[in-house]
Amino acid sequence: MKSDGIQRAIGMSKSGLYKTFLWEGAYYGIIAGIIGAIAGYICTIFVDAAVMDQLRLSAPPVLPIIQATVVTIAACMIATCFPLNQIAKLSIVDSIETVE
Repeated sequence: MKSDGIQRAIGMSKSGLYKTFLWEGAYYGIIAGIIGAIAGYICTIFVDAAVMDQLRLSAPPVLPIIQATVVTIAACMIATCFPLNQIAKLSIVDSIETVE
Protein backbone atom coordinates (compact mmCIF):
# COMPACT_ATOMS: atom_id res chain seq x y z
CA MET A 1 0.00 0.00 0.00
CA LYS A 2 2.96 2.30 0.48
CA SER A 3 3.57 2.62 -3.26
CA ASP A 4 -0.10 3.46 -3.77
CA GLY A 5 0.20 6.40 -1.43
CA ILE A 6 3.33 7.52 -3.25
CA GLN A 7 1.55 7.30 -6.60
CA ARG A 8 -1.29 9.38 -5.24
CA ALA A 9 1.15 11.85 -3.68
CA ILE A 10 2.84 12.51 -7.02
CA GLY A 11 -0.49 13.30 -8.62
CA MET A 12 -2.15 10.10 -9.75
CA SER A 13 -5.91 10.38 -9.43
CA LYS A 14 -7.99 7.76 -7.68
CA SER A 15 -9.48 6.69 -11.00
CA GLY A 16 -5.96 6.28 -12.44
CA LEU A 17 -5.00 4.22 -9.42
CA TYR A 18 -8.10 2.05 -9.85
CA LYS A 19 -7.31 1.50 -13.53
CA THR A 20 -3.70 0.58 -12.74
CA PHE A 21 -4.74 -1.96 -10.11
CA LEU A 22 -7.51 -3.46 -12.24
CA TRP A 23 -5.19 -3.87 -15.23
CA GLU A 24 -2.64 -5.49 -12.95
CA GLY A 25 -5.31 -7.92 -11.76
CA ALA A 26 -6.30 -8.66 -15.35
CA TYR A 27 -2.68 -9.34 -16.32
CA TYR A 28 -2.26 -11.71 -13.37
CA GLY A 29 -5.45 -13.50 -14.39
CA ILE A 30 -4.38 -13.84 -18.03
CA ILE A 31 -0.94 -15.16 -17.09
CA ALA A 32 -2.45 -17.57 -14.55
CA GLY A 33 -5.01 -18.72 -17.13
CA ILE A 34 -2.34 -19.47 -19.71
CA ILE A 35 -0.15 -21.34 -17.23
CA GLY A 36 -3.18 -23.22 -15.88
CA ALA A 37 -4.34 -24.18 -19.37
CA ILE A 38 -0.94 -25.60 -20.27
CA ALA A 39 -0.57 -27.45 -16.96
CA GLY A 40 -4.13 -28.77 -17.15
CA TYR A 41 -3.65 -30.06 -20.68
CA ILE A 42 -0.43 -31.82 -19.70
CA CYS A 43 -2.19 -33.41 -16.71
CA THR A 44 -5.05 -34.48 -18.99
CA ILE A 45 -2.57 -36.22 -21.30
CA PHE A 46 -0.95 -38.07 -18.39
CA VAL A 47 -4.27 -39.14 -16.86
CA ASP A 48 -5.45 -40.34 -20.25
CA ALA A 49 -2.17 -42.23 -20.68
CA ALA A 50 -2.61 -43.89 -17.28
CA VAL A 51 -6.13 -45.02 -18.16
CA MET A 52 -5.35 -46.22 -21.70
CA ASP A 53 -1.83 -47.57 -21.00
CA GLN A 54 -0.44 -45.59 -23.91
CA LEU A 55 0.71 -42.01 -24.36
CA ARG A 56 -1.17 -40.18 -27.08
CA LEU A 57 -1.98 -36.57 -27.74
CA SER A 58 -5.61 -35.60 -27.81
CA ALA A 59 -7.34 -32.43 -28.89
CA PRO A 60 -7.15 -29.78 -26.20
CA PRO A 61 -10.50 -29.07 -24.52
CA VAL A 62 -10.85 -25.51 -25.80
CA LEU A 63 -14.20 -24.56 -24.23
CA PRO A 64 -13.28 -25.68 -20.67
CA ILE A 65 -9.93 -23.90 -21.01
CA ILE A 66 -11.66 -20.67 -22.03
CA GLN A 67 -14.19 -21.00 -19.20
CA ALA A 68 -11.44 -21.61 -16.63
CA THR A 69 -9.44 -18.66 -17.94
CA VAL A 70 -12.45 -16.33 -17.68
CA VAL A 71 -13.11 -17.49 -14.11
CA THR A 72 -9.43 -17.00 -13.24
CA ILE A 73 -9.40 -13.47 -14.62
CA ALA A 74 -12.62 -12.65 -12.74
CA ALA A 75 -11.17 -14.05 -9.49
CA CYS A 76 -8.01 -11.96 -9.89
CA MET A 77 -10.06 -8.84 -10.60
CA ILE A 78 -12.24 -9.44 -7.54
CA ALA A 79 -9.16 -10.09 -5.40
CA THR A 80 -7.74 -6.78 -6.62
CA CYS A 81 -10.87 -4.86 -5.63
CA PHE A 82 -10.53 -5.60 -1.89
CA PRO A 83 -7.22 -3.70 -1.44
CA LEU A 84 -8.56 -0.92 -3.66
CA ASN A 85 -11.44 -0.29 -1.27
CA GLN A 86 -9.01 -0.06 1.66
CA ILE A 87 -6.72 2.28 -0.27
CA ALA A 88 -9.60 4.57 -1.21
CA LYS A 89 -10.50 5.00 2.46
CA LEU A 90 -6.99 6.06 3.51
CA SER A 91 -5.57 9.52 3.17
CA ILE A 92 -2.41 9.94 1.10
CA VAL A 93 -0.26 10.44 4.20
CA ASP A 94 -1.71 7.40 5.97
CA SER A 95 -1.18 5.17 2.95
CA ILE A 96 2.46 6.28 2.64
CA GLU A 97 3.12 5.63 6.34
CA THR A 98 1.38 2.23 6.34
CA VAL A 99 3.91 -0.58 6.41
CA GLU A 100 2.99 -3.57 4.29
